[in-house]
Amino acid sequence: MARPRTYQYYSDEEKMLILEEYLLSGKYDKITLKEYSDICNVKYRTLRGWGVAIDWDGSRIEEVKRKKRKQVSGVVGSNLSLVEQEMILAAAMDHRTWGPLKIKQYLWRHEQILLPQTSIYRYMKSKGLVKEREKAVEEEGHARQFEYPSPLAGVQMDLMYLKLSSMVTIYLVTLLDDFSRFVLLSRFVAEKTMDEVIDVFKDVVRRYGVMDCLLTDYGSEFVSWQRFTRFEELMCDLDVKYIASGPNKKENQGKVERWHQTVRRELRVRVPLDYSSEAQLWIRDLQNSYNYERPHQAIGGLVPADRFFGMREEIEAELERCRRSEGKRQIYFTCRIGERKLVVSGQRQGSLEVLLDGKTMMGEEERE
Repeated sequence: MARPRTYQYYSDEEKMLILEEYLLSGKYDKITLKEYSDICNVKYRTLRGWGVAIDWDGSRIEEVKRKKRKQVSGVVGSNLSLVEQEMILAAAMDHRTWGPLKIKQYLWRHEQILLPQTSIYRYMKSKGLVKEREKAVEEEGHARQFEYPSPLAGVQMDLMYLKLSSMVTIYLVTLLDDFSRFVLLSRFVAEKTMDEVIDVFKDVVRRYGVMDCLLTDYGSEFVSWQRFTRFEELMCDLDVKYIASGPNKKENQGKVERWHQTVRRELRVRVPLDYSSEAQLWIRDLQNSYNYERPHQAIGGLVPADRFFGMREEIEAELERCRRSEGKRQIYFTCRIGERKLVVSGQRQGSLEVLLDGKTMMGEEERE
């Protein structure tokens, strides 16, 4: 009768005794390894692995002992320098809701320092900065891979409410670009009305232009079951394709809901907001950080502004050059002026290189 396939732990002493009995007592020439595995109640593959490890040499039985892992100086399990540890700690303290992956992407995108995620995790864990997370259960039918093909091709709009410490309720109106995850505008309003929503929408149009498609839910501030609303009339006047998703189409609002999740997380790690004016300043700073500093995992660790302003290819190319460069190359500056794309990069001390539309324009040694 075959033994059940259950894992069993063997100490170093047990392994040495079993091998010694087989190799040094004469059983090696009398019975097969398979027969001996049945006698000593050890799985054949396990026993064979022990023997192969010492090349079936009885004088090397001591080598089956488990080797102790070497402890790296500094943080246990980490080979980070003190400077790298300080940078990780500073990023973690400034952004308390970020995990190891987000900090890895942040340091690579902004400082061109590429560190192992496991090393960052171990260091953060040693400082008590990470918590074990439960695995999220993905809903069926969620089209996670879909996105519009270009900036302003599709924009998501939604509201969430917030209670101030004075128990006054205010509402956050957000418009977010589907392609880049760039928050076009996120503003608190006093009332959840169509007039407030239209004002925020018009402000976005003045800043960035008219989008091709707008996605919202069936909130009363957008649509009505009885009549054609002023908000829908505005969409028709601007020739915007308007899609109001039903209760079973939550994936249409997934990216703006992810922004709301970020807002809620940030609120949990700060003191409660007292006044609507304070909330307005706070959400503006958070929006800027989300757009220009916070790496987004869904777009390969870039920040939303890289995609929205059409600098994705230049940033990725420059980061790849940093990865391949023997010296420590640092990105200094990237921008877009009209249709022209400018990248200034180089070492902190040494040469600078200016690329316009991907072509080198200047490369001179810095002189004092």
